[in-house]
Amino acid sequence: MKRTSKGRQILISVAALTTVGGFLADWNRTHLFNPDWPPHARFHDALTIALGTLLGACGLYFLVGKRSKHPDSDLALGALLPSLFWIAQGASFAFPGAEGLEAEFPEKVPCVRGVWVNERFSSALMLALIASGYAAERRRVA
Repeated sequence: MKRTSKGRQILISVAALTTVGGFLADWNRTHLFNPDWPPHARFHDALTIALGTLLGACGLYFLVGKRSKHPDSDLALGALLPSLFWIAQGASFAFPGAEGLEAEFPEKVPCVRGVWVNERFSSALMLALIASGYAAERRRVA
């Protein structure tokens, strides 16, 4: 049995978390089932969950489910597709009035030395993991 390299393990882990993360984070009363949210806000949350699921699952397909004649492209797509979700989540903070979970539920978000460890942090962390996993795997196969 062939062992999976560390870089690929990181990429697979991030893609898997991207696939299920929306359900884990948003399938609750603070998001999708929040009685204070209008139906259109729930639509946008459902869209986000579905998009993360699809991007993560497609990333997994290229990382573990597909063996083609183009392993470099498969690796690149396996890293790129989940990263698009995390880039979009981080970029969302640039839009007017957009804030993290702490704006509505500050008791649910850690604050370290005055800095909220919110969705910005998770986006940066996932992108850093993708970059390190991709770089490690590229070095291994070079």
